[in-house]
Amino acid sequence: MGEFEEGTPEREEPGDAETARPEASARSAATPDHPMLPARLRAVHEASFEESRRLAVRFRALAPSHRAVHEESVDEDEAEAELLAAALALRCTRTVAARIVHDAHRAVAELPRTLERLESGEFPAAWFERILRRTRHLAASQMEHVDAAAAHWPTTLTTEQFQLRLRRLLTRLDAQQEVPAHLTPEGRRRVEMLPTREDGIGCLRVIGPVPEILDLSRRLDAAARAVQAAQRRAVETGEPIPLDPRGTVAETGRISSLALLQYDLLGGAALDTDGVQVPRPRFRFNVTVPVLTLLGGAEEPGMLEGTIPLPAAMARELAGRSETWHRVLTDPCTGAFLPLPATRYTPTRAMLEHLRLRNATCAVPGCTRPTSWASEADHIEEYCHEDPERGGLTEIENLHLLCWQHHRAKTAGLLDPTRLPCTPGLPGRTAWSTDDRVQVLVRDNEDLASPSTTRELLDSWERYGARRDARRRALERRRNPPPAPPPPF
Repeated sequence: MGEFEEGTPEREEPGDAETARPEASARSAATPDHPMLPARLRAVHEASFEESRRLAVRFRALAPSHRAVHEESVDEDEAEAELLAAALALRCTRTVAARIVHDAHRAVAELPRTLERLESGEFPAAWFERILRRTRHLAASQMEHVDAAAAHWPTTLTTEQFQLRLRRLLTRLDAQQEVPAHLTPEGRRRVEMLPTREDGIGCLRVIGPVPEILDLSRRLDAAARAVQAAQRRAVETGEPIPLDPRGTVAETGRISSLALLQYDLLGGAALDTDGVQVPRPRFRFNVTVPVLTLLGGAEEPGMLEGTIPLPAAMARELAGRSETWHRVLTDPCTGAFLPLPATRYTPTRAMLEHLRLRNATCAVPGCTRPTSWASEADHIEEYCHEDPERGGLTEIENLHLLCWQHHRAKTAGLLDPTRLPCTPGLPGRTAWSTDDRVQVLVRDNEDLASPSTTRELLDSWERYGARRDARRRALERRRNPPPAPPPPF
């Protein structure tokens, strides 16, 4: 038995054919590679073969993009333009495109024999993608063993059997190598914001060595239990309630749960920056709420930072607790954000806030870096310092916010935006050219609540008008009844 016996084809046990049940002959339509399926599912099964072929085609088409991005001689901005072109072709963000392009390179360069099986349609696409996901940490020499094994795995395996073979193979390979520093528990220390959900719930995840995480958890639990005991004593003695930011304990007399206390402790924790001065935030924290939602007349969701929907009740609560409100003007029919005037080189704070509403992320298509963090204001048509009247004015239609990397690429001429003529009341459009690769039109963000709210108002007004007209006609009939018909003789 070789070291990687997972790669050896399965052999039939002697006597299988002779001991088959008589009724099995009636199922001759079923083969190891083609199970017998009802007619409505045969097309689905055949489509899975086509899915594998399409995945192989995509990998082979994207693999050259990896060379264009990672060759030593390639310019960093050229590589970024190539990556943006791939993102537009894939219809995804640049971050996702970078991962897919890297996987395409690995598929072609490190799994050539398994890729041939994928290309033929016999190797399931889901299996191939799982291999790519689980082997990102392996060296090229180890990938040769993976390719040799997977290229001979029979497709008669169940998905569970395939996963078991892959786990065994990876466990064996991992035992033969030293774990890279960035994959050790110490190297994976980080805090990350997970994607937000539609119900207004977010999640902040802390990752690190288990002793450190366990110590943090125990300290947080001990602090919460101490505060909970103090709350219990305060309720009994009538003293001020500690750590009661919402006033619910004082109002109800019921102490907070440990989970809520831990949350409040984290939320109120002071960040020790070791004397480093933290600059004042460049932008305010934006929660956009439709007026009718504020008044309780509609349930349109609010928007946090232009990208995160908030349930109407949560948006109203946030607005009620806020001391400062800013009016945002939008077109009632299209939701386009109405521009504000400006006449100087440096955009005003109000203009920057407007640009954030128009594009909550970097304006370059495919980039998801938020404009609230480290964005830079850029003139679409370059500002002429010698003669500002010649063009490139500092006005909303000639400005956008870019992340630092794409601002540099645009300055280098690798990204070429052109602001198209704007129709008043409609969202603006920008034509983007990424070097000589692709061209794409990008519409500005719009307030999604305005059009629907306007339609509701118009429908309500029409219904009111119809009821008013009906009442008027009924009143007219009572005041002026029709004449009685003449007698029959």
